[in-house]
Amino acid sequence: MRRSILSTSILWTMAALLVSGPALAASLSATAQTGVKTRVAMHSALDRSCAPQHVIVKITTPPANGAVTVTEENLAFPANTKLGGEQPCAGTVSATAVLYYQSKPNFAGEDQFKYTRINQDNPNDRLNGEITMTVTVK
Repeated sequence: MRRSILSTSILWTMAALLVSGPALAASLSATAQTGVKTRVAMHSALDRSCAPQHVIVKITTPPANGAVTVTEENLAFPANTKLGGEQPCAGTVSATAVLYYQSKPNFAGEDQFKYTRINQDNPNDRLNGEITMTVTVK
């Protein structure tokens, strides 16, 4: 599927075919235009049979120079994801936690926030844990 130039900076951080193991702390980055609400990350999960699992995202440290909101949207899994790699369940529609960032008006520079990602259906999901998001605002 072809995406617009703006949406190519979106980080697909969904994971499928989850493996049990220790939680993963991650650092992600995105780019946003000053004052524009921008989708910066998405999280969802599927089990080995491609059945959707419920992922919750909670902001733990808000950004200093903007605001972040989390919504739940039904989206199709892409062929590849930032944290999960190649996805054999590509095209499967799942409830997805979507993070939107919007800077304060006229702010330019780096902003950062932290959040936790928890798969409620799989407490051993290796992608559960805290994520630090750095947003470069232009």
